[in-house]
Amino acid sequence: KRRKEDSLSAAEQLKKLHELQLVDLKIMELEKFFNLAPGKIGELEADIQSHRSMVGEREAVLAELKTKRREKERVLEEYESRIEKNKQRMMAVKTNEEYHAIQKENDSMRRMIEASEDEALRVMDDIDEAELALRKAKDRFAEIESTMRKDVERIQKELEGIKGRLDVLNKERDELLPGIDKDFLHRYTALRKTTGGIAVVRVMKRTCQGCLVNVPPQTYNMVIRNEEIITCPNCYRILYYSEEDQQNNNKREQASG
Repeated sequence: KRRKEDSLSAAEQLKKLHELQLVDLKIMELEKFFNLAPGKIGELEADIQSHRSMVGEREAVLAELKTKRREKERVLEEYESRIEKNKQRMMAVKTNEEYHAIQKENDSMRRMIEASEDEALRVMDDIDEAELALRKAKDRFAEIESTMRKDVERIQKELEGIKGRLDVLNKERDELLPGIDKDFLHRYTALRKTTGGIAVVRVMKRTCQGCLVNVPPQTYNMVIRNEEIITCPNCYRILYYSEEDQQNNNKREQASG
């Protein structure tokens, strides 16, 4: 797990690898949002369409009720027309039997008119309820669409900003690569594939920040000397001891000495 190098070379390689890791972590975070954003936009668009469909369903119900009302009105007109025609016939009949037959038919028509009028009133009540439901659905849709469109626009603007930041980070990454030993870079790339993208981690308070397991004393002493590339015995990530950590360690040693 170790590759022997002169102290300066190992220290420089570790520093560059750590810098590369920091850049790659930023890229990972931005790419995660960048890759998830289209799905979020799709969900918002689907939600908008769902509420639009609800408005369409309310419109269809209202249209059906209005068609039903017109049918009731047509039937009523037909019944009334037949009554009027029968009245004309009654004036021309010559026998009581014919007269009573027409009168009986008119009475039947009037009962049917009364029933149809009751049905028409119920339809009108249904239309009033459907119109109210449609207005509420439209108001709700307008509110939701406005809010969600703003969310879509916000995500799209964030995507544009992220694309610009990714371009900068990728350029920064490209500038780092030539200064890193190919073998180290190869090992770093391979580790990233098996460690969730995190191949270089700091050691803080004798603990690997990748797996949070304490580093053995001998390994820890080798890490803080920065004389060679050391990997964590537990998670196999490359261990990095920063200059800041080194300075703090020196201060503690001076204080204790």
